[in-house]
Amino acid sequence: MPTWMVAVATGIIIALAGYAAALLWQLRQQRQRQARLKTERRATLAEQIQLIAKACLEKQCEPSEGALRLVNLLRALPDSDMDALRHQYPVLHELFDKVADHPILDARKALKRNERMKLDMERAHWEARLGPKLDPELTQLAALQ
Repeated sequence: MPTWMVAVATGIIIALAGYAAALLWQLRQQRQRQARLKTERRATLAEQIQLIAKACLEKQCEPSEGALRLVNLLRALPDSDMDALRHQYPVLHELFDKVADHPILDARKALKRNERMKLDMERAHWEARLGPKLDPELTQLAALQ
């Protein structure tokens, strides 16, 4: 085999190796960026969860509203296991399940007055029944990292 063919083949191999190294470097950078964004997202969501849990503990937020917001934020956490969260915060999820189907905003305004009052009574019933049991879970969520 002529020397020039060996040189060309070697050049091609070196060029392909350089290209593969560049692609691996880009992949590494992309994974680092994704990990950083995931960490930042988790920190932001944890901060929001802490604020809402503290507001509920200080009675600045209704328990049912807190449950709706907290469960949805917990679901949005990266790598969250919903079954584990349901077992870890059973009262929160029970209250969420009881009020999640209640209409809000314009849908609530569209209801007749007696329908709204019925839903309010139902919500107040569940808040009175589950609210006191919710405090330990809210305390735990207020310290979430």
